[in-house]
Amino acid sequence: MTQALKLSSEIITIQEDIASLEQELGKVIFERDEMLNTVKPNLEAEYQKKIGYKELERMETEITARRYKRQVELIRAAVNRQESIEEKDIAKQLDNDFQEWYKKINEQYEKVKEAEDRLNNLMSDDDNVEFKTLYRKLVFKLHPDLNPNQTKDEENLWHRVQLTYKSGDLEEMRSLMIILEAQDSAVELPSSKDILEKRKTKLTKQIQKIINNMSELEQAFPFNIVGKLADKAWVNTKVEEIQKQINQWQEKCEHYEALIKVLLVIKETRVN
Repeated sequence: MTQALKLSSEIITIQEDIASLEQELGKVIFERDEMLNTVKPNLEAEYQKKIGYKELERMETEITARRYKRQVELIRAAVNRQESIEEKDIAKQLDNDFQEWYKKINEQYEKVKEAEDRLNNLMSDDDNVEFKTLYRKLVFKLHPDLNPNQTKDEENLWHRVQLTYKSGDLEEMRSLMIILEAQDSAVELPSSKDILEKRKTKLTKQIQKIINNMSELEQAFPFNIVGKLADKAWVNTKVEEIQKQINQWQEKCEHYEALIKVLLVIKETRVN
């Protein structure tokens, strides 16, 4: 006689509830991971393609204007003190002063470049479906919340699955599925009512926690502008607003450039 026949109807009901909750937990884990590792990067890439490139142009123009302004201050100070300052020394000081600004520009440049690369290398619809199907199966089999008694090998395999999912490597995901199937074995639920009730309560809390997390994500960038990114009018308005800012910074660049020329003449006159 099998163990299942010895279990009370109450225990069997709880086990069925747990199995159902595990299915639900696996589903919300998959949906949350899809939001974070696929939808979010794709939305960010789309934002960079449509708007981010313009923000990069604004940053570059702004830092140029601010650098000119600082150069004016340094030259004016030298003029007032009647000191001779080499232009290379001023340039070196400006490079140091604006190191953090250049770092931000490089970061934005990388975002724009990565966005272009990502959008140019998206998987085909068929590959994408297969990739998600494999990942979902692996979530149910390996995710620690669904498999609290993981072996070390299973932990390592799950870690590889996560890295593969983030990198979007279909071939590696197929390989991981083959590895799992080779070592897969059925796991029986415990028959202790106390243990089962605790498992059921934990699963319920985990499901709600992930659902709450996804709700928070939906309110934050870039999920909160999904509809706007698809609206050409909104995108054009945003780009036009940034262009106005670029024009304003460009005017300041021209103003400071002219002022620098005047100050250099004054400085040379006073020194000589």
